[in-house]
Amino acid sequence: SSRVMGETSKTAVTVIVPAYNEAETVADTIRSLQAQTIQPAEILVVDDCSTDGTGEVAAALGVTVLRPPANTGTKAGAQSFALDHVRTELVMTIDADTTLAADAIERLLGAFEDPEVAAACGFVLPRRVRTIWERGRYVEYMLAFSFFKRIQDHYGKPLISSGCFSMYRTGALRKLGGWSTRTMAEDMDLTWTLYGANHGVRFIPKAVAYPIEPHDFEFVGKQLRRW
Repeated sequence: SSRVMGETSKTAVTVIVPAYNEAETVADTIRSLQAQTIQPAEILVVDDCSTDGTGEVAAALGVTVLRPPANTGTKAGAQSFALDHVRTELVMTIDADTTLAADAIERLLGAFEDPEVAAACGFVLPRRVRTIWERGRYVEYMLAFSFFKRIQDHYGKPLISSGCFSMYRTGALRKLGGWSTRTMAEDMDLTWTLYGANHGVRFIPKAVAYPIEPHDFEFVGKQLRRW
C-alpha cells in the first residue's frame, strides 16, 4: 500500500510535470505518480498554455494545475515557473510522457540520506520497443544507463541527471535560480552547475522510469525540440 508523505516531512517531495499538448499521455504519468509506494506530497502539472486540453485531463485526476500567463517556450522555463510553488525540501521532475516503476520515488529518496547529494536520477527504459526508432533508443539507453552511467556514478560524477526523471534539493535549485534556459540541454546544464557549487549527484539504477520513445521521425522531432 502507498504511503503519503506529509509536507512537514524531511523526505516529502513535490513532483513537477511540465506539459505542452500532452493530453494523450499525461494521465498515465499522473496515475503512475499516484500509485507510488511513497506518494508525493503534491503533484504540480505545468500546463504550458496547451491547446489540446492537457490541463483539463490533469485537473480531472485531482492534481494541482499551474498555467503560466504565456507559453514559457522551454521545459526549463515551465519547471522554473513551478519552483515558486514548491513547499517541500525535495522536488522531482518527470516528463508528461513518462511513467515510473511503483517504487521509483522511494528508491530515489534514499540517495538524499547523504547531505552532500543535491540531485539523483534513475534508470530510463523505453516503455515500448516495436519500431526501428524505439529499438534504436532502447539500445542507446541500455548502453548509457547500464554501462556509462554506472561508471560515472562509481567516480561520483554522473554527467547528466536525466531531465525526464530526476530529484533535487529544492534549496539548492533555488540558489541556482532554477533550471537554466541558456542551453537546450537544461538537465546537463543543471548537473554541471551543481558540481560547480560542490554538490553531489547520484545515479540510482533501481529507480526506473519508462518514457514513450519515438515511433516515427515526426515524434523524434517533437521530442528533440522539447529536450
